[in-house]
Amino acid sequence: MRLSRIGWFGAAFALFALTTNTASAAGGSAALLLGEGFKDGYNFGVGARAGFTLPMNVYVGGTFVYHLGKTEPSPQGDSKSNVLYFGAEGGYELGAGPLTVRPYMGLGYASASESKPPYCTGSVCGAPQSKSEGVGAIWPGATAIFPLGNFFVGGDVRYVILLGSDQVDIGNAFSIFVTGGTTF
Repeated sequence: MRLSRIGWFGAAFALFALTTNTASAAGGSAALLLGEGFKDGYNFGVGARAGFTLPMNVYVGGTFVYHLGKTEPSPQGDSKSNVLYFGAEGGYELGAGPLTVRPYMGLGYASASESKPPYCTGSVCGAPQSKSEGVGAIWPGATAIFPLGNFFVGGDVRYVILLGSDQVDIGNAFSIFVTGGTTF
């Protein structure tokens, strides 16, 4: 009998949950993010995160991420799209050997922008189009960090969901980042 992808994910999550313990990294932290969003409008991204882990392993903080998006050249001009978002994050930290794993949920504001050159048929050209929209956003995700003294390195995965976007066609996207920072 073959397990589906959801079955494998569930089994892996159950095994992970049984082998984790609570993390003991109470205190403040700040980190930089560098990664890739897997959809036009997202693409390469940079960001920053800062927060505080309470003694009961609850993380509260905030993040800012800017995705450079995509530029497509054409004879009439470039088509461009990009996304930025920022807001609060909350999660719970678990220890998994030397790693600290933090599932989290982010909630905030996103700005999606796109511009297109004029569309031409023959000698008749329309006007260039430029749209920008600010909407609410949520981003469930998880980060795993490996401590190096007062510093850490790790990875972050998230799925950004733009709420109520109806003017800009950028949509939702999965993103993955490398992260590095310090604890204080």
